[in-house]
Amino acid sequence: MRRILLLTTAVMALAGCDLSSEPAGADKAGPASDTAASAPSAGGSFAHSQTEDLSGYYRVGEPRVGPADFALMSLFLGQAQEFRDWEEGRRTATFAPVMLEFQGPGETPERVLPESYAVSDGQVRMTGKTSAGERVTFVGRMDAGALATARRNLGGGEAPAVTAVVVVGDQTWSGVKLSWYGGD
Repeated sequence: MRRILLLTTAVMALAGCDLSSEPAGADKAGPASDTAASAPSAGGSFAHSQTEDLSGYYRVGEPRVGPADFALMSLFLGQAQEFRDWEEGRRTATFAPVMLEFQGPGETPERVLPESYAVSDGQVRMTGKTSAGERVTFVGRMDAGALATARRNLGGGEAPAVTAVVVVGDQTWSGVKLSWYGGD
């Protein structure tokens, strides 16, 4: 356990993540009917600086990434306005400009929303928690050329646009490849 914690800390340090970022305070913005008590609070560290449109779904190929009953399916990145809304405190409990989607033991996939994120043209970093309370960390490096090719070809079967390290609880997967998919 100690070795995994040290490895995770080293990976996050190399990627520039701040593992000490914990949300504080309460969600004070957004429409009352759309904001839930479980929506991440305004206290987290949220920043985006990308100049390119990175929006879309990034699907995980093989092999399986995640514990036996909890497999990462995709990363979602929103558009510029969705990032601005989130960073200004307009949040919901079911949607964020950066989300991870896992297939759990049930029929419905589970979204992990960010407690913190930093997105740039070259990197996506996000931390969040599963519904069971396990910490999830995603650190991905963007491949601008692969993303541009996938967008030109409308996705599907393309080279990975993101290569990532994913940590769920005390388990780490490195070299995770995700290919861009524009969505349905």
